[in-house]
Amino acid sequence: MHKLIRSSVIAALMLAALPAAHAATQHYLFSGTLESGDYTGQSFSGSFSFDDANLSGLDAEWLRVSNLSLSFLGKIFTLADAAAATEVSYYNGTFLGLAYTVESSEPKFSLIAGTEKASEAFFAYDTAVVGGSGTGSVIYAAVPEPEAYAMLLAGLGLLGLAARRRRVLSA
Repeated sequence: MHKLIRSSVIAALMLAALPAAHAATQHYLFSGTLESGDYTGQSFSGSFSFDDANLSGLDAEWLRVSNLSLSFLGKIFTLADAAAATEVSYYNGTFLGLAYTVESSEPKFSLIAGTEKASEAFFAYDTAVVGGSGTGSVIYAAVPEPEAYAMLLAGLGLLGLAARRRRVLSA
């Protein structure tokens, strides 16, 4: 038993001595439903990626999106459809949402980042018809990196080996 504890402590110290993980490409999924205007009840969904290597975690920061796909009203929109730079917003290291605008479709629309938290982010659209404009909520979900799954599986495997070894030694 003491050997198991000592081995665990040594492994933990070795892991702590490793250099911190470098930033990587982040992947997010998003979706929402329009809650007002001519398109009430319509939904949208998509995904985007960005590199957070330059994220400092201090104050307001905007990072360029490297890949985006959005499905809305039966059409697929990409970065090529954007009217301006497509970026994600952070404040003090907290993800606030996506800034993306399309003016080449009917209706024109934007994804707007929150100001203090991602739950404040929303989708807004503007129709050619007066009074037809509206908004909707948006929900973001980070997609875990494959390395996170690999580390989880490796940890579970090590726990299983330790339990098996303990069972063999006590028999």
